[in-house]
Amino acid sequence: MPGPHDFDPRRTWPGFLIAAGFVLVVTFILLRPEVSEGLTGLRLVIFWTLHVLIPLALLQGAQVALSHVPRVAILNPWAQTALSGLAGATLFAPIAIALDAAFGLSQPTDDLGMSWPAALLDEFLGFAPVVTFLWLALNATRLVRIEPVTRADPATAAAETGLWLRVPRNIGRDLVALSAELHYLRVRTAAGEALVLYPFGKAVAELAGTGIGLQIHRSHWVALAHVQRIDRRGQGALTLLSTGATLPVSRQYRAAIQAAFDLAKVQSTSLRA
Repeated sequence: MPGPHDFDPRRTWPGFLIAAGFVLVVTFILLRPEVSEGLTGLRLVIFWTLHVLIPLALLQGAQVALSHVPRVAILNPWAQTALSGLAGATLFAPIAIALDAAFGLSQPTDDLGMSWPAALLDEFLGFAPVVTFLWLALNATRLVRIEPVTRADPATAAAETGLWLRVPRNIGRDLVALSAELHYLRVRTAAGEALVLYPFGKAVAELAGTGIGLQIHRSHWVALAHVQRIDRRGQGALTLLSTGATLPVSRQYRAAIQAAFDLAKVQSTSLRA
């Protein structure tokens, strides 16, 4: 079960997105742009809440979906984010027209005699640049921290593939844990942590053949060498890692991580003997 720390806007992407959505809703309500002219009170609040939360959900969904498209996944993180911004804006265009109609606001088809396809295009062209810019701005706090691999030694960088091509070299390669934060992936190592633009499922699949760890939750993976303790909590459990961090274990993974942890302890004891 997610805890308060999972929604800390200073540390996690979901928390930041929720906080940003709240700020945007309040900002639009106070500024009252022309598009919401005539709306007051609760109707104004609902209008802008829907106009902020729905696009954010679509943008986030588009970002996750596009991250699984090979030709998109290899692009620069900024390009990936811009594409998801355009995709989210495209999906929201018909919804925006429907919302305007539901709230009794004027329609391009009424004022300008536009056909529905033309009105849809007009709606998209009107807010797509703004939506894409805002999505880039929201992601910028994370994207600017991603260091390009080209700064690494060419010989070393050439030997790395997949996930490690996105992880800054200054946190090392002694992997401790991976945690999904929507379309971002938090990579924890013995030397630090970084938030990178990479699908959690893809990273877990890449690590499956290494035998160094296993998935313990729909959003978490741990390296066995860094698991210090497993504490049972009801139907699930908590893992204490060597870095001091704790991650939840869901019921479906509890038996597997416990068995792997016990086996690792036996092997470690045998080696010492």
